[in-house]
Amino acid sequence: MSTDRIRIRTATSEDLDTLSELIAASYATLRESGYETQALEAAMPKMSRANPDLLSSGTYFVAEVDGVPAGCGGWTTAKPGTGEIVDGVAHIRHFATHPRFVRMGIARLLLDRCLAEAHATGARLMKSQSTLSGERFYAAAGFRRIGEVEVEFAPGIILPAIEMERALP
Repeated sequence: MSTDRIRIRTATSEDLDTLSELIAASYATLRESGYETQALEAAMPKMSRANPDLLSSGTYFVAEVDGVPAGCGGWTTAKPGTGEIVDGVAHIRHFATHPRFVRMGIARLLLDRCLAEAHATGARLMKSQSTLSGERFYAAAGFRRIGEVEVEFAPGIILPAIEMERALP
């Protein structure tokens, strides 16, 4: 697909329902990724909703193909789950591509936007807590695997993830 059909814009609170649907459709494909069915089903209601705080952050984006929301993702200086901020470190947040639009370069365009903006604000390192299936995507973008981590979505609802990072030029 030609990238001139893809437009990336900053998300707003008005995108909440649309992006929740997009994220839910994207994350429904995680069933094929090796997650335990029971744990994934318990986590889905929490993880498949757009985060209002991210939508209002100014660093969360929507990728549209011919005006249709196709992907989303962003970055923050706050670490997911803890809110901890470390000078020079940024974090990839809640990436998703609708299954109709996978393998079209949408996630990479979103990632490149996040990397460039984080670097422009002084970040020297970008971290990601990748889904199991997302590890190859981040590795192809220059991230290195740090190790496995557990992400808690609610008390007792935990899924494995891959902690990754890459230096920003």
